Amino acid sequence: MGQKKRFNHLLVSVLTLVTLTQGVKAMPMFTAQTGMDCVVCHTQQMPRLNKFGRKFAASGMTISQKVQDMNAPESGFVSNVDINPSLLIKSKYNKTYDKPDGKGNIPDDGTNAGEWSAIRAAILMLGGRVSENVGAIIKLNHRKVEGESIDGKVVYVHALDDESYLGAVFFSTSNLGPFSGMEFYNTGLYKPLRMFDMKNYNNATQKEKIGARAATGFQVYYDRDGLFDENDHFFVTAGMYAPAQDNAIYDISDNFIPFARIAYEYLYSDFNFIFGAFILKGGDIVADTAALSIKRETYGIDLQIEGSIMEREVTLAATKVFKNDVEYSGLASGIDKFHSENMYDEGFSVQGAVSITEAIIAKASYMNYNDKNEYRKDGNGGQKPGKTTKINVKDLDYAIGLGVDYGFTLYVPMKVAVEYAWMKPSLDRVENYESFMVTLTLPF
Repeated sequence: MGQKKRFNHLLVSVLTLVTLTQGVKAMPMFTAQTGMDCVVCHTQQMPRLNKFGRKFAASGMTISQKVQDMNAPESGFVSNVDINPSLLIKSKYNKTYDKPDGKGNIPDDGTNAGEWSAIRAAILMLGGRVSENVGAIIKLNHRKVEGESIDGKVVYVHALDDESYLGAVFFSTSNLGPFSGMEFYNTGLYKPLRMFDMKNYNNATQKEKIGARAATGFQVYYDRDGLFDENDHFFVTAGMYAPAQDNAIYDISDNFIPFARIAYEYLYSDFNFIFGAFILKGGDIVADTAALSIKRETYGIDLQIEGSIMEREVTLAATKVFKNDVEYSGLASGIDKFHSENMYDEGFSVQGAVSITEAIIAKASYMNYNDKNEYRKDGNGGQKPGKTTKINVKDLDYAIGLGVDYGFTLYVPMKVAVEYAWMKPSLDRVENYESFMVTLTLPF
């Protein structure tokens, strides 16, 4: 047995043991820190965040019931630290029907044959309040596809008053993208806060790898309740990131890309309307003999509506990506295993969810996608960006998804998601195809 396999088996065994020993008597990390139930910070469709959950994130994870109790005048004890562990394990079964490969052929392996992952991901987390003004989290990851990695972030935050925060974040992630430092809306710009697990057929930002892949960076942010009146909320952040965690492929210091995000919320009647926009733009094109470099221009808008109808929680999230041009140059450009293939795409997605009961969520989605490459028919290739000899199998006139989430508690909160999607390719000779997925996630 190879060293990597031995490590995988050891990690899974340790995580399973932690689950069995902690599950009966321990709550997830932030539930333990705040002293509140999961539903205080999350919508019924966990792990998506509600208004208080966004406030907790904006506080840099520094809100702590334990610290408040210990620092009560009668206690005589002062402590600023509240760090707790937690664990997330995800299992998945994925089956596609007639999904084409990059040449338009239908392989009989991979997801077309059905893929079952008992441990698709296992993530051990440690984090929370470090001091009055600092929060931090570290994650030890095992993922079936990406392998082992370490993610983390540190947040320095200053509460300007009871309604607003000013903060700075340093972050590094192996696969959650540049908005993993401070993004708490449920549109999928931050990968975990999406409506569907089947992300590539339901969410434009995930399909276009905007909220995914490795990223190391820093950002500053401002978060405020009551900017213009008592019913609104404002959030803005800006920073820079490099698409890597080390210098193995990129020289990080030469590949920082500026990015920004803005969102405005307004509470009207029983509904909270959230309007947002994002941009990532920067980088350079270098010579073929230079180190790998990235140039990017990405921007889009999003909308989120959350509220209740007839005592049923409802959510709508929509994203329009107007432009997502990512160009790689230098050594190793164009090599898929380095995630350095050029992208020129745009897309739109809208997703909705409604609570049928306290435990059951029904959801639906619509997405279209255009990779905007100019597909050549002469087979002669070409050096101009956007020209390719590949077959146009990625473009989708539409993808329609349906799903059901069932949440239950067996020692810890768990969620089973059953999802199905139908895809209509833009290329006429490519047949329609379908995808079916079941995931089990625990805990939150």
